Amino acid sequence: MKISERDKKLLLILLIVAILFLPYFFFIQPSMDKMEEIDKEITELRSVKSQLDQWAVNAEYYKTEVERMAVEKETIFQKYPSGLSQEASILFIDQTEKTIPISLYQVSFGEDVAAQITSEADKEQIQAVEEATGDHTDMEVIADTTETTSLGGGLQGIATSSQFTFSAGYEEFKAFLDYIANYRERMVITELNADYSVEMQTVEGSFKLLQYAIAGETREPVKVMEPNRLQGTSNVFMQAAGNFGEADQAGEPADFFLMLSQPEAIMEAKIIGKSGDTSEKTYLVSDDNSEQEVTITFEGDAGTYTASYSIGKKAYEGDKITFTKEGAIYFEILSSPRVGSDDKVAAKVSVINKTDVNVNVRVLEDDKEKPRVNIMGKTGAVLVK
Repeated sequence: MKISERDKKLLLILLIVAILFLPYFFFIQPSMDKMEEIDKEITELRSVKSQLDQWAVNAEYYKTEVERMAVEKETIFQKYPSGLSQEASILFIDQTEKTIPISLYQVSFGEDVAAQITSEADKEQIQAVEEATGDHTDMEVIADTTETTSLGGGLQGIATSSQFTFSAGYEEFKAFLDYIANYRERMVITELNADYSVEMQTVEGSFKLLQYAIAGETREPVKVMEPNRLQGTSNVFMQAAGNFGEADQAGEPADFFLMLSQPEAIMEAKIIGKSGDTSEKTYLVSDDNSEQEVTITFEGDAGTYTASYSIGKKAYEGDKITFTKEGAIYFEILSSPRVGSDDKVAAKVSVINKTDVNVNVRVLEDDKEKPRVNIMGKTGAVLVK
């Protein structure tokens, strides 16, 4: 087959076109696209570098702020327990009544306790009796008033509402309100009804208490160390008459107290101070897991007295605490059972009385096998129960 001159020219033109454009499509265009991508990446990296440079310049500020926020976060967490168990609520009520003092009568807990006090077997037996006799007994179920809200970061906010009735003197009522407002854990009185008796100078009423907690995997669970309650008495006639040696009176509140707790409790291991001090300004504390010397000295006469005290080498830094009192002075030591062999919290207590009245010392709830309290010294008229 013979190719004409015209066909030769066309083939030559096609070859020239292929030589000119094929490298463009297979090499030049992909390279240009790649360069465009690289330029875009360079632009993005320059923006990131600029941001990183700015962060690097402020690195010290960011580090300081992170540390500050960590401290602030921990401060906030300290106001909120990791849970609101009924056991902790009961102990809070007990401690509040002793600290103020005030009488609290709980109407309802923030949990459904009906199922907890009646087993399934008991329910079936009750139901069988009711069906056989036709007599149906009404069971009051306390509604659950606990609300949980997601806070993000694996944390949940818990709010539990509980209702109380109360009875207290006017001054104790004011101290109680201040005690709740400044309590170390977050709680708020949302409803309050109070009636004042002029003749008795007492306040009675009811209130609703809202308690808060923050729960999450990163938070330690609440440890409730239930005290070993005293049961019975060595002399029922002395107990019924309220006799404390020769000077005690039934229900006489303590003027000062010393509290000893196991080392893992939420409060300090040793606390000494004036009872009813909701501000805790008179408190002297120690968190040493050891036996320490505790000395308390009372001075004064004619109803006006002062108190000073020390734990180990640490003494109360303020002026001597002045207080007025008619009759004997009461110093109460609230101990607790030991928890394990590593619990070494204990006190060698010395009571010095330089007043014109007796100082009565009460020791409550101490460990029976290995007592925490050792009354080492008594100076002046000091009676120990």
